[in-house]
Amino acid sequence: MSVSSPLAATTLRHRVAEHAATGALRDLLEHLRLSYAPEPLSEGAIFGFAGALDLNVRIAAAGVPTIDLEGRAAMLERECCQHLGINARWRTTSDPAVGWAMLRDELDAGNPVLLRADLAELDYREGARHDTRHAIVVTSVDHDSDSAWVADASFPEPQRCSLRALAAARASEAWPQPAHHGLLRIRRRPSRLADPHAAVAAALQRVVDTMRRPARPVHPHVRAGLAAADALAAAWPQLPQGAGPRLGETLAALRFRIRDGGTGGALYRSLQARFLHEAAALLGSPELGHAALVCDDLADAWRALAGSIADDDPAFAHRVGGPWVKRICALEHQHVEALEAHLEIHRAIAR
Repeated sequence: MSVSSPLAATTLRHRVAEHAATGALRDLLEHLRLSYAPEPLSEGAIFGFAGALDLNVRIAAAGVPTIDLEGRAAMLERECCQHLGINARWRTTSDPAVGWAMLRDELDAGNPVLLRADLAELDYREGARHDTRHAIVVTSVDHDSDSAWVADASFPEPQRCSLRALAAARASEAWPQPAHHGLLRIRRRPSRLADPHAAVAAALQRVVDTMRRPARPVHPHVRAGLAAADALAAAWPQLPQGAGPRLGETLAALRFRIRDGGTGGALYRSLQARFLHEAAALLGSPELGHAALVCDDLADAWRALAGSIADDDPAFAHRVGGPWVKRICALEHQHVEALEAHLEIHRAIAR
């Protein structure tokens, strides 16, 4: 298969995205013409239908950052497809030859392919940090130049990536976990998506379960779900003592996590709020409308925290951030309670 155009193998439409995984899956589902409306599903809808909202807080006795955050589930693509009624699964392998064969077979069938690829190994990027969860869509391969055309959330146009770099990105064992040549395979395209009431309920139930009843964290210094929000609020006053002279570095790392680390600008809460607004309109649900407004406030509070800890004086930044941490903790609880209110009504109607 030898092509000269980046879109020769597919009519995929691509736009810049706030978050790599939601942007890649948005592009792919638009290509498959799967939506609840004439317009494509938004990034917020993709994130929300996955039920990917989460909160993990690592609080260490020493080191930088003394506090670290994560705001989403490790995977969201397969879960989004599952809730929407799309038969999809991750295919993985440790064998590079098998990984290449999986990709080649999908492209030969005319399908754009969503892949896992380590940011730092992609040769069209400069100075990227390692992240093996990064999602891209490969649209075609040009064997004459030993390269592939890639749709990547950070770029408005398709990017040319050497096959060698793509193979290294897919085989990477860097942070946070081995990529294992991960490829999302949609086994067959449904004629329509799942019932929207059921799809929204399944996604929200996943969030409630994640936040109320999280799995036991793998590390003793990590707290998850609403307990993580409580732990962050409890630990904040002692942060200067724990971080010592590296308080500024810790605050800078937190700010990056909240605003810039592929999070949609507010630790994924802005994506969740967008989903809730769209779901409220789709279902005509006042309870979801209320949940959306609570989540708007939650996203704003995370943005405000990120802004407050940007001051050049770390001690001052820490003091200013304190009230925002308390507000975030309260709003995280209120957001989950608002989701539960909708789910209670949904179950009553379903009976």
